Amino acid sequence: MNIALVLTQKFDPHAGGVQRTTSKLAKIYEAKKHQVIIVSYGNHTTSEQEYEGIKLFYVNQKEESQLKEIFHSQEIDCIINQVGYSVSLTKILLRSKPSHTKLINTLRINPLNFYDNHKNIIQELFNRKKIGFLNTYFTRKIILGYHVWKQRKELGFIVKNTDAFVMLSEKFKPELFFLVPKLKKYLHKIHGIGNPFQRPEVDIKALSKENIVLFVGRLDLSQKRVDLLLEIWKKLHVQAPDWKFWVLGDGAEKKNMEKYCLQNKLDRVQFFGKVDPTEYYKKAKIFHMTSAFEGFGNVLIEAQSYGCVPMLFDSYAAASDIVHHNQNGILIKAFDCNEYAAETKNLMDNPVKTSELALNAYENVLRFSYEETYKKWEKVFETLK
Repeated sequence: MNIALVLTQKFDPHAGGVQRTTSKLAKIYEAKKHQVIIVSYGNHTTSEQEYEGIKLFYVNQKEESQLKEIFHSQEIDCIINQVGYSVSLTKILLRSKPSHTKLINTLRINPLNFYDNHKNIIQELFNRKKIGFLNTYFTRKIILGYHVWKQRKELGFIVKNTDAFVMLSEKFKPELFFLVPKLKKYLHKIHGIGNPFQRPEVDIKALSKENIVLFVGRLDLSQKRVDLLLEIWKKLHVQAPDWKFWVLGDGAEKKNMEKYCLQNKLDRVQFFGKVDPTEYYKKAKIFHMTSAFEGFGNVLIEAQSYGCVPMLFDSYAAASDIVHHNQNGILIKAFDCNEYAAETKNLMDNPVKTSELALNAYENVLRFSYEETYKKWEKVFETLK
């Protein structure tokens, strides 16, 4: 089958999220003897390049006819839209594809991410625009109501008009049906497939682990809730004097976090900026994530692959897809910082348990291997015939 993976960002296989996943899926499909191209449709200069033997097309968003030409000349059988929540892109792809070509849309965020977290998202948006005084109960209700109406209309169109709709977890289906009840009639073409991950060959028993708690991610409030990271660490700072907290990443909250550490004399917190986390995973024993929502949570699998035990709030549906409580990590009641600190201290004080969870975590990663991921995609492809 000839497959086109479509995204809107400038393609960078080393970047996070959609771009990295796109590069992995391209390699997986190619290894299974499919012909694969990657198409980036956006504010780019139209050109043809190559990525590790795979054709990479950049198409300017004002040149829709070029998109049609590529799909026809490359004899594409299946288009996988990696920006599956976009109605405008979906309509463009429907217009541009050959009549026989199937269209799959992927949703790489959880359906209820705005619904569940609108208070924090709106607050951060208003503060950034310096209109925080407008952040009232009634304003939030109006914005939420409009967003839900808009999302119901858009998701209804997308699912109805595509041949398959793929989310990051089977557990997102109830969220989708809660938001758009009429989509239940399309259950047969709605699927859940997590992001692929190839486990590195590491002897985790041979790693020189240190008393380090690690965070890797964007430093923001609305999604990552990094304010809670430091609130939790503040509780642990005195209780665990021989432990350190390492923060990897950058973002709008970095200066505020550094200021908080100075004000509260949290002198064992170290900020490393945006760096390759591999060597840090190898040293850290515990991984902290405090996100309010995620599409999937790739960093959890990355941490597990180096025997770094993940801890996170049970705040989004796919969390329990990756982490099974007290088996390969720790799930904590959403936003309960006292419980989070207590569970962390329990691991710090129980090295045998921490080592056991680390070994289980390392084995758990195999569930998301390229081979296991392709088996799920193969089932989706079968439904298109």
